[in-house]
Amino acid sequence: MPAIANRRWLLAAVVLAALVLGGFGMRNALRWYERPFPGVLVDPDGVVSSIGLPSWEGFQKGLRFPDRIVEVNGWRLESTTGRYRASAWDAAVEQAAREGRRTLHARVETRDGLRDVELSLVPLDPLAWWFFAGGLMVVASLHVGGALVAMSASPRGKLARSFATTALLTALFQFALFDYHSSRALVPFFHVAYALVPMSVFILALRLPDDAPLIARYPSCARLALGLGGLLAAGLLASHAMGGTTVALRGVCATLVVTSFFFFSATLIVRFALAEGDRRRKLRALLLAMAPPYLVIGSGFMLAMLGVSASTLAWFAIPALALTPVSTVVAFIRHDLWGSRALLSRPLTRVILGGMMVALTVILCTACAGYAGLPLLGALKVAAPAAVVSAALVVFALGAGDRTLFPARAEYKPTVEQLSEELTLVTDPEEVADAVERTVARWLPCERVTFRRVAVEAAEAGAAPGQPRVEAEESSGERPIERGQAEHDAGELSLTVMFRGRLLGVLEVGRKRGGALFTSEDLDLLRTIGNQAALALAHAHTYAELERRRREQAAAWRDERAALIETLAAEITHEVRYPINFFRSVFKRGSSGQRLDAEEVEIGCEEVERLERLVMGLRRVTHRKLDRRRLAVEELVSRAEMLLRDQLGKRRVEARVSAAARLLCDPDQATQVLVNLLSNGLDAAGDKGAIGVVWAPTKDGAELVVWDSGPGISGDPSRVFAPWYTTKPRGTGLGLAITHRIVRAHGWSINPERRDGRTRFVISIPAADVSITAEHEVA
Repeated sequence: MPAIANRRWLLAAVVLAALVLGGFGMRNALRWYERPFPGVLVDPDGVVSSIGLPSWEGFQKGLRFPDRIVEVNGWRLESTTGRYRASAWDAAVEQAAREGRRTLHARVETRDGLRDVELSLVPLDPLAWWFFAGGLMVVASLHVGGALVAMSASPRGKLARSFATTALLTALFQFALFDYHSSRALVPFFHVAYALVPMSVFILALRLPDDAPLIARYPSCARLALGLGGLLAAGLLASHAMGGTTVALRGVCATLVVTSFFFFSATLIVRFALAEGDRRRKLRALLLAMAPPYLVIGSGFMLAMLGVSASTLAWFAIPALALTPVSTVVAFIRHDLWGSRALLSRPLTRVILGGMMVALTVILCTACAGYAGLPLLGALKVAAPAAVVSAALVVFALGAGDRTLFPARAEYKPTVEQLSEELTLVTDPEEVADAVERTVARWLPCERVTFRRVAVEAAEAGAAPGQPRVEAEESSGERPIERGQAEHDAGELSLTVMFRGRLLGVLEVGRKRGGALFTSEDLDLLRTIGNQAALALAHAHTYAELERRRREQAAAWRDERAALIETLAAEITHEVRYPINFFRSVFKRGSSGQRLDAEEVEIGCEEVERLERLVMGLRRVTHRKLDRRRLAVEELVSRAEMLLRDQLGKRRVEARVSAAARLLCDPDQATQVLVNLLSNGLDAAGDKGAIGVVWAPTKDGAELVVWDSGPGISGDPSRVFAPWYTTKPRGTGLGLAITHRIVRAHGWSINPERRDGRTRFVISIPAADVSITAEHEVA
């Protein structure tokens, strides 16, 4: 922060100094308004200047740069310490004017030798004064303003500093240019600006819109260029201080100016040609704003070096120079080339533009008054207050006209802000319609305001009840609101409100009170309100649709939970059926006096433990986690056969299972899978059919196949594992669904097939869950 504050203080000091110098130069220039002069301007070295109009007598008599005045009215022009060579010329002109002489005798050293010239003393005409004095002062002020904007926007930016430096040096050059050829009070400042301007232009060309590779790699190049310009300026100052001539050094400066201006334009053109995308758009704006005047000024300097009058180019150069700082600042702001990220203030911009227009009015009025023969000071005294008063009156008149004839223009921003705030709080289409009607009625004095909504179904069909069908393309570029058909009186408006080609409503506005005309601003504001209404209605419809789907989703979730509980209850019922049947058979045998063997007792205890685990699992709605252990496949088959003993009767399960085959599984769940598949197989095979289990090792693991000799799967095979799907008269439709869930929970797969007259359910088990020997289990 201190660094930025210091830079701003420095900026303020520099700008203040520039304005002081400008004011001093303007004061000296005003003294030359219609002052007698000999039809030619002479620089401090006594050299004829190329600045002037072709109508001036000196140019018509053949005087050209670099002709040098040797003697005037008998006074010798000589170099002395602390005095300019042209001091004798200035004194002779003043003396002749005081004495009332009408001519001046001068001896001039030309390329063809010495010649005597008689020059008439005539007043400096107002057009020439405005062109070479007043106009340059205005252009210089614009450059100072551009530098102030740049440094205020980005005091630490390299590009902003380079632009401000170039603008201030250019302003100093322009402030001092006329004084250099007339009063000669700002000669040292002119020499400094003359030497440094081309160097700053070189630097600026390499930094637009960003640093070129040369200056990015060698940042010291910028300081080196300014250092060389400083040395050149010191040489110019030293030459005058010692009474010498600066013609040679000024020739170097002119060459550098021409080179720098052409270099600047060429660099912009080349960088524009190589650029792409957004960078190309930035460079196009800079190229149009800066390159043409630089080319014109460079050409003018080149012609002056060759001794050719540059007055014709000046007619284009000075207006171009006036537009250069303005257009450049606009281009920089539009593309934020200074990297300020600041907000562009509309009131401040209007004040600046208004001030510029007032200044332009004063200049034009005083120029016209002077050209008509009126004195400058009198013209200024009249034009300045008249311009200020007229600007204030114009602003007041425009505001009053807007409030009286175009109230929609004055109400535009508050109306849009109010409606936007209201529409952000509503989600009901009826509330949207009410908000639109209230907003329109607040600022538009009319007989009625009606906003008729269109039902979504009718909108999708393309027509509202009682309204003509609106043809619209499904395009985001379409204007959402447009003038409707002429169905009402001539003094009424009807506008359709549409969103993405869908008609959502119609805004009807009755006649204005007193039969007043609708204005273009009224229609523009109504279109804006309609656009906001279209967005709000689309949002309301979308919100209503989302709310409906949310309710449907909640209802579906409740149904799903109810179905889940029902399924869970059915699964529990299905799982406890086989243990209950086992215990029933055991109790029957015990009641008839038959003894139970050890295997039956062990299986009974295991079933009790399994039922206990099942009851404990009811505490969770989610499925119970698998408790995997390695178990002999033969033991699983034996346990399932024991649980189905009553259903088997005298039949046996034909098992082809290796005694060494072991399976990593949850014993309870795996037993349930075998029981379900074997039970379904018994039902399908009938009383005389056969069932069996086959264990078959494969290259990817093993297959556990449960088969039966029944007729096959009836019904839809694709729904065989679906819950509640069954083809048996008293079936629950859960056995195979439970089996499928358990198999998938283990990471296995199960598929039904019909092969060799048998229905087979093939369970594919990966190698990670299969072992062949007991040693593998120990390992």
